[in-house]
Order: sequence, then C-alpha cells, then structure tokens
Amino acid sequence: MIRSKKLSSNKIAHGFFNKLGGKYKGIYKSLNCGLGSKDKKTCINKNLKIVKKKLSKKSSNIYLAKQIHSSKYIYIDKDYSKKLKRIEADAIITSKKLLPIGVLTADCVPILIADKRNTIVAAIHSGWKGAYKGIIEKVIKFLKKRGYEPEK
Repeated sequence: MIRSKKLSSNKIAHGFFNKLGGKYKGIYKSLNCGLGSKDKKTCINKNLKIVKKKLSKKSSNIYLAKQIHSSKYIYIDKDYSKKLKRIEADAIITSKKLLPIGVLTADCVPILIADKRNTIVAAIHSGWKGAYKGIIEKVIKFLKKRGYEPEK
C-alpha cells in the first residue's frame, strides 16, 4: 500500500493499492477488487476485506461504484441511512466518517481529494472519457458548494 505524505500529515486514512497482496491463483492472481470482473465473487470479497482492513479496522465494508467512464458522481452524506447500493458513477464523495470509499483503475487515474478539516473526501476515477466529460471539474464544483476550499 502506498500512502501520501500530505494526506497522512492531515490524518486522512487512505491508501493506493497495486495488484500485490491478493491470495489467489490463475489469471486473477492479484489483489483484484473488481466486482465487474469474471473473478470469483468470494475471492473479490476476500480481497476487499484485505484492503478495508488496511484502511480502517472500524468499518465493516468499503464502498465502490460501478465505474462507467462518465462525469457522474454520488454523494453520501452523514445522514445517509439507506443501505448503500452499488450505483453507476465515476466519483464518490462523502462526509460520512469511517466510510471507506474507493475507485479502481488500470490505465486510468485515481484522484483523491480531501480537506484539512476532514469533513469531506472524494475519490475520482478519471479516464480520458471521464476527464473529457468533466468529472474532475464537476466534483470540485460540488465540493465548493459544500464549503470545500481548494487551498485547504
């Protein structure tokens, strides 16, 4: 797991994972967390537990959206009490404490945005199609409406 010094210094739990650390064999011999892959769901769920455990021992799950190379995002606020459904989006924004969120990438770029006050975080999956459609700008615009100050 790779950590950012800047995010760590602001006490923001995070991690960037590569394919190492999974427990399985064959073509999915990796830390495959892709629910849309043809890997066995039990293997994917075990890999997700490995990731979640490294990020937060206090949370029971990690939230991932079904990524579609779009400019869609989902916001999960502090009061969100419904069972989290896996929806189609390329960014997840949350102000809910102890809710690990994430995006999966291969040749796309993962972008993690957080404020120093630890009140809101965003995980963005940015491929060329999402970047062209404005996913990064849309997320930043949403964050600004919520009081996020880019300089912080």
